[in-house]
Amino acid sequence: MKRVLYFTGYRMVAQEWSSHKLESSVYFEPDEPGLDLFTAYLSSFRDAPVRLVVDLIEEEFRQVTIPLLRGSDRRAILLRNYAKYFRNSRYRFAISQAKEKKARKEEKVLLIGLTNQDLLEPWLKVIEDTRTPLSGIISLPLLSEDYISRVESDGKAIILVSQQVPSNLRQSVFIKGKLVLSRLVPIASFYQGDYATDIIRDIESTQRYLVSQRMVERSEAVSVQILTNRRHHEKLTIRCAQDNLSNYEILEINDLLKQEKIEIDDEQDFSSGLFCYLASKKISVNHYARPQEKRYYHHYNVGLVLKFASIVFVAVGLGLATTSAVKGWLYGSTVSETALIEQKYKSKYNQLSENRIDSTTSTLSMQNIVQTVEDLQNNYLNDPEQMLSMVSRDISLFSDIRVKRMEWFVSNISDTEAANDVSWGKPKRKRNKQKKKTNTRNQQPARKGLFEIALVEGEFLHFDGDYRYALSAVDDLEKTMTESGNYFSVEITKRPLDIESDNRLSGDVGISRRNKSPSAQLAFRVVREVKRND
Repeated sequence: MKRVLYFTGYRMVAQEWSSHKLESSVYFEPDEPGLDLFTAYLSSFRDAPVRLVVDLIEEEFRQVTIPLLRGSDRRAILLRNYAKYFRNSRYRFAISQAKEKKARKEEKVLLIGLTNQDLLEPWLKVIEDTRTPLSGIISLPLLSEDYISRVESDGKAIILVSQQVPSNLRQSVFIKGKLVLSRLVPIASFYQGDYATDIIRDIESTQRYLVSQRMVERSEAVSVQILTNRRHHEKLTIRCAQDNLSNYEILEINDLLKQEKIEIDDEQDFSSGLFCYLASKKISVNHYARPQEKRYYHHYNVGLVLKFASIVFVAVGLGLATTSAVKGWLYGSTVSETALIEQKYKSKYNQLSENRIDSTTSTLSMQNIVQTVEDLQNNYLNDPEQMLSMVSRDISLFSDIRVKRMEWFVSNISDTEAANDVSWGKPKRKRNKQKKKTNTRNQQPARKGLFEIALVEGEFLHFDGDYRYALSAVDDLEKTMTESGNYFSVEITKRPLDIESDNRLSGDVGISRRNKSPSAQLAFRVVREVKRND
């Protein structure tokens, strides 16, 4: 519901608009009972904003040209013009209409002001006392620019003639759709007399003024829009047909309201309903209201923002609460399902334990073992055939060496010493024991990965006690296998004779030992990195 106050200098009219329909219209006289009723009316809807439309004979219009400036410089020039034309008025307004580029950049500005502000004082005091949010004080002639913007005309000048009260006739002049002047003239023949002749006479007076001010050329046709009622429509049509100097268009106000889809129950004699409807459709417009007169409207807007913010916060809170409730329900359902799955696997675990399954192996270790076996089966070698074949081929180059024992296993670290030391899950804690030094030149630093490891033990056939030859043969075997490039590392773990400087020679001496034939044994460790099959 939009509430519009309409003031003509004497009587205040309060209208309530719902979209295109006028719901109610209340009149208040400018006396003490009327002001009391106006106070009671505003108090009945204190929180609802209103806008005030003024149509006063004491409103003046001045079109001036000022330098094109911005900020404080422009305000200073406007204040000087206000002091020149509206010295004693607190209600004044400036609207920019055009910018011109001549010798210097200039701006055309329309200055409007109320020369008798005392007419508004008692009504504004009631609005102030009731703390009614006043969104703005609107000039009716400026408001009529919205109507003129929809009028099609071949000429640049349009004169809009309308009557809002019986005693005054409003004539507003528009050049290229912009208001340049408006005047409210008394007329006494609305109910009795030659109303059509009086209107044409006033229009011709306005046209002569436009020509004298060089706003239009003498030969230029002016479009005249006359808003009238059914009583005067036919007489005006006949009278305007006799005048060939202007292009007249006579519009019956009730037909115009129907054309604009404006719903008013009673038949209208005046045009005030049209302009109040245009004022109700404005989102925000103000010409004369000062900041102190709009403070309650600002409070109203702040209240709306706070209400909207609170609604948003409540909606967000409810949304989060609903989401949390749904998540809680889903979590409870998941906990129940997980408990059932846990009981199922515990039952299977107990069955496996009863079947003498090694339950000391951790889940992570079992997972790593299964994954490694799958990798070996799918992507890597799955038996020691290739590894043993390569080692045997290298040993066959030395005919007097015979292999006694060979052990093959797979590890995830290159320096694993035995199959029992392999850990696929959490690494085993290494025992603090000193590793026996070996005389090898090809031992590589430990590395993680996937490695085949072969531990080979052998001896020399028909050994005659020549340890120099046996040691040389072992060195040649190590060199041959290293240079082949087939292995990650080759490490001699046992030689026929330990000749390191930190070892002691020991043995049996006697007849029984002399009768036995000498032997030369060796052992070595071969590491080969497992490559993915392409």
